[in-house]
Parts: sequence; structure tokens; C-alpha cells
Amino acid sequence: EASFRERERAIDRYIQVNKAIYLGMAELVTPDLTNWSQVWARAAFAILSANAPFEAAVRALSYATRHKGQADPWALSRFGMVPAKSDYLNLLPRASATLSLTRREGESYHEHRLRLAKSIKGLALVKASFLCALLEPLTADVACIDTHIQKVYLGHLRFKDLSLMAYLKVEAKIRQVAKRHGISTFLAQWQIWDYARGGSPTSHAIFPGKF
Repeated sequence: EASFRERERAIDRYIQVNKAIYLGMAELVTPDLTNWSQVWARAAFAILSANAPFEAAVRALSYATRHKGQADPWALSRFGMVPAKSDYLNLLPRASATLSLTRREGESYHEHRLRLAKSIKGLALVKASFLCALLEPLTADVACIDTHIQKVYLGHLRFKDLSLMAYLKVEAKIRQVAKRHGISTFLAQWQIWDYARGGSPTSHAIFPGKF
């Protein structure tokens, strides 16, 4: 318990020092939600980054963006991606239909990610939360509880599938951190993620840029 409190204080210090940097990075990766290719890129990145190193997902995204609807499993495998991801990418809506992936009027962030998890093949709760957050990074009230975040809050050494209740419990802790610093839940999670990975800001280049 004492060591967890120490870690919380360290996380708070990290956010205090780096908050402005992250706000800037979040602004840079905020998409134009009326531009279908920018929305598509976020959905593709959420699929590609599942169970894969971020750096590999960034490289795979460059290929996927050039071959919308025609991703080849062999080509994707060069980036360390499993063949099924080509099917998931090719099933994504394109053109104006892609805009259906954005949050609807009156829809909460939680409702939005549940809808994304249900409607997009290849996205479970963690990556549906990530897509929800990538679409509105400065305001998204959701967190992506991946391996690094599970290690911080649950002490897990490898990723475990959490029940919705367990997921929301960890997310509530991150929301408290976010409130303390006046930032979105996702922005708090992003900073905790970087803190857990070594304690320095990860360049916004790990996220898809504006296409």
C-alpha cells in the first residue's frame, strides 16, 4: 500500500512536469471528425496496435492507409501483424460511412466504446476504448487498460482479460488522477502509460498523424 502511494506521488509529479507537452501532443493528433480518412486511420491504428508493439503498428498503418480495403495478409505480416488483421482492416467502412464510427450526439464515451467494440471486428474493450480516445483525445473520458496500465494498478506481469467491472474499477482510479490535474481521463492514462514504460514522453509520432 505504501509503495503504491509512492508510485501515485511519482505519477502526479510526472504529470505536473509534462502536462503541457501532452496537451500539445494530444492537440496534434486530434482528428477532423468530418474527414473520413482521418477517422479511418484511427480505427485502423486501433486494430493494428492490438497485441503488437506500437512502433510496428505505426509502420503497418502507413501500408494500410495506402491500401484501404485491400490490405494483404502477407504484406501485413512483414510488420509482425497476424493475418486476421487484414480482414479486420478490409471490413472497416470507407468514405462517408466511416463517420458512423464517431461519437453520436448524446452518446457517452462509455456507450461509444461499447458500440465500437460490438461493431468493429478486431476491437475488444481495450482497443475500442483506445479508438474512442484517439477520436477525441483532449476530452475522452475513457482509458485503455493495457499491459502497462495493468502492471501499475493490478501488479500483473502480463496482459489479462478483465471483466467490465474490473476494467471500470481501474479506469475510475485513472479518472481520479485526471481530475486532480484537470485533464481528460485518456490524457492521464497516456501519461501513466509513458511513466510505466520508462518515464519519458513518447513522441506523438507513435500515433497516426493527420492524413
